[in-house]
Amino acid sequence: MASAKADKILDVYKELSKNPILTSAEITPTVKRGIKVESVWLQRNLERRKKQKFIRDFSFDSELELLAESFPSDITSEVSKISSNDDTIKAILRDVTADGKSKQFIEIWDKKHLIKSYDLSAFDVHGDVYSEPTFSAFQLSPDNKRLLYVAEKKLKKSEPFYKQKSKHKNKKCEEEEPTRGAEYVFKPEWGEQLVGKHRSVVVILDINEDTIVSLDSIPDDYFPGQVIWAPNGVDIVGVAYKLYPRYLGLKFCTNRESYIFHLKDNIFRKLTAQSDSCRSPRFSPDGNYLVWLERTISTAHHHVQRLMYLKWNTLETPVVLIDTVQDVMIISKNKKFHGLYNQSLTKRCWSDDSKYVFFSTPQRSTIKSYMIDLDTKLITEIDNPNGASLSILDVNKNHISFAKFTPIQPSQLVIGKFDPHGPDVGKLLMKNCTNPLTDINKYNLMYENVEFMYDNNDTVKDFNFTYLGKQQSEKSMPLIAIAHGGPHSVFSNEFNLSHAVFASLGFGVLLINYRGSTGLGGNSIEYILGRVGESDVLDCVTAINTAMKKYPWLDPQRVSLCGGSHGGFINAHLSGQYPEMFKAVVIRNPVIDLAAMFTITDIPDCRRSALTVDERIKFRHWFKCPGETGNSAIATLPETSSPSEYTELLKKLLNHSPILHADKVKAPTLIALGSNDLRVPPSQGKLWYYRISANNVPAKVYVYDDNHSLSKDEVEIDFVINTVLWISEHGG
Repeated sequence: MASAKADKILDVYKELSKNPILTSAEITPTVKRGIKVESVWLQRNLERRKKQKFIRDFSFDSELELLAESFPSDITSEVSKISSNDDTIKAILRDVTADGKSKQFIEIWDKKHLIKSYDLSAFDVHGDVYSEPTFSAFQLSPDNKRLLYVAEKKLKKSEPFYKQKSKHKNKKCEEEEPTRGAEYVFKPEWGEQLVGKHRSVVVILDINEDTIVSLDSIPDDYFPGQVIWAPNGVDIVGVAYKLYPRYLGLKFCTNRESYIFHLKDNIFRKLTAQSDSCRSPRFSPDGNYLVWLERTISTAHHHVQRLMYLKWNTLETPVVLIDTVQDVMIISKNKKFHGLYNQSLTKRCWSDDSKYVFFSTPQRSTIKSYMIDLDTKLITEIDNPNGASLSILDVNKNHISFAKFTPIQPSQLVIGKFDPHGPDVGKLLMKNCTNPLTDINKYNLMYENVEFMYDNNDTVKDFNFTYLGKQQSEKSMPLIAIAHGGPHSVFSNEFNLSHAVFASLGFGVLLINYRGSTGLGGNSIEYILGRVGESDVLDCVTAINTAMKKYPWLDPQRVSLCGGSHGGFINAHLSGQYPEMFKAVVIRNPVIDLAAMFTITDIPDCRRSALTVDERIKFRHWFKCPGETGNSAIATLPETSSPSEYTELLKKLLNHSPILHADKVKAPTLIALGSNDLRVPPSQGKLWYYRISANNVPAKVYVYDDNHSLSKDEVEIDFVINTVLWISEHGG
């Protein structure tokens, strides 16, 4: 029976996984005001247990009528790629296996052939080139003669104290004498999913001279990344993260001290203020303006952003284009705007006349796209009548490529044409370019976004949730309630394979954006601080009860929970605080004991979300985080600190932890852990397993060779199938 059930789940998974994921779509002008769009997709290859990357080219005329499209072409070995501004050459970073070793090559192509290929290991100037968006850069200079990128800094070689050597040494060997006994020296890195990022270096490849040079003019106490050429093609602008003895985790965390910097004549200068976190510098096409994202450093690991700009030729004081939004502001056409939550801007985000900046951001339950007029600061939402999420991928010559998706619609490529002189700048000529490969409509799924408002005196009263599933007879459908991680994240009408599988198999799926989620305004993000394990838990119970009344086909006797990270934290709380409410629980890398975790996670500062504002001020020195104090140096322990104060801090953290409710849990619980998780150590999930198992609660643990995300293809398929089997077995 279990085998037949697993085969059924697998069949649905295999069918839905055929839909590729759109990751980028670069626009290039062609003759007669037409365009070519080079779209890049990822598709799961279940047999090879990996995602394959391929490109599809589309050609359009001036009215966006499709002229031609190419056959998909595999580009899995390509790591990064950039075309020159004039589209005459292209640079590609490629990971390949050569001579039995994994190597990186940079290739330079024109439209006819491979011009040059550089084996980076042969130059031995730096370590691996960064491709992760947090730090990566890959840009050709305006004259097409140099390539700018960021790589791991080359470290001095080391060897054991004892190593047999030849007695004969030449001069070259003496110059490269490695350091003895240093191979085990600890090197700090940036935590979860940024392992191996110890020290970065900005590198310039001179294509004419065939030289690779790393720049040494950036101070050693900064970690540079996201570098771009200034309009003159000589200066460099980028992001510099301030370095401290401990690197706090950076993945999904925008509250790390960083600056926009300018490198001119080998002189390093910061352009932005202290106590801010900055990213995504982008120059306008005319070279007159620089824009970037920034936020004030605070406890919340992700928060509402500001969009800043600077007149480049004058280098005057930066100007705020879009300020932080605490609740809501009214924009063009009397529409509501709840703030900007991007972690990055697209590499090209400007209109051709350098007057408008384009961006996308979560808004309540949907990703929406906007433009802002640089002169008037008027924000205009791009029309998208059907309510799907619309995310900008590229902007070039007033053409825009989008990814469009919903919980029941995999990503589609959409092309838009912007007319800055039209009567309605927010209304673009738009064309769908692709359709899903599988017919999800046959499962008769629907989704609905629901807003909820408490009738009380809370400073923040509203949150939302999304129902995904079918419509059936009364009380016939089991429900899986899912709270997102973070806590400062959001469900945004995106297509999620796991959620689609659950719904297609007959489960109702409830995606809950509790107070503290992004897209709801800055006040909502701050509301959860000091209330984790309380307000987020209440919102989930409220969402479930509301859904039961709104969707009569849901069975209140068959409610299960699923979620990871902070979502796992919430689910553990729910199963302990409401033991009679849930039939089964599935949690991924859950936070169980805040007091035990805060000293070993890569983001100990995030655990301050369990504290009130007054408590964070009182205990800030125990977290040793410069972002909390706003100081440029790490806070030192004051003379007044004491063991009793430390004990009080641990009690505060413990009081917000699910572990206090473990003895009340009744629901059978499946726990999935990543053995390489640096964000939430796997010992947290094991602790929960030991505690509830001791009380004879059915429990099972799966430990995967993966990090916090559990996103490897072989992990995803195993976890999805085991989740459905577990919930089905225990009453779902």
